[in-house]
Amino acid sequence: MAKQTEKKKFSFRINDEIYGNYDVRIIGDGVESKVTTLKEAKEIALSMGLDLVEFNTKPTPPIMKICNYEKLIYELKKQEKKNKQTSIPIKEIQLSVSIAQHDLETKVKQAIGFISKGHKVKVVLTMKGRELTRREENKKSILEFLVMIEDYALIESMKDEGNKTVAIIKKK
Repeated sequence: MAKQTEKKKFSFRINDEIYGNYDVRIIGDGVESKVTTLKEAKEIALSMGLDLVEFNTKPTPPIMKICNYEKLIYELKKQEKKNKQTSIPIKEIQLSVSIAQHDLETKVKQAIGFISKGHKVKVVLTMKGRELTRREENKKSILEFLVMIEDYALIESMKDEGNKTVAIIKKK
């Protein structure tokens, strides 16, 4: 099924699939770009041992490319793969205001593991109720976390969002 969708992505009419009696513009490597009849374009492609590919039908006259069809499809697939963006996944670690020292060390080890695999890490400190009144005092757990991990990671950003403090860290 995947092969059918690939064929539909790059479906061009080639050689004898192109029919009619009209003028076309031919392009290609080693070919002079000119307007000629469809029959003459097919003859030129045949004499060169290449395929005549209907490349763009919207302009007048339509554009036909003289090239190796398999090579054209290969290049288009390669270009499409290159154009796909690869995003780095972000892993999230939750901290609380009253986190125990050992739990904090465990979270640091977990974050180091994520960073070593190439992920970014989002560290979130959530404050509830009365903890919000002493915001600066309660940030010590996230600051301690960032100090413990500074040998392995850089702080990309840190901001307060309502009842949360969020820091995004990435590999050094």
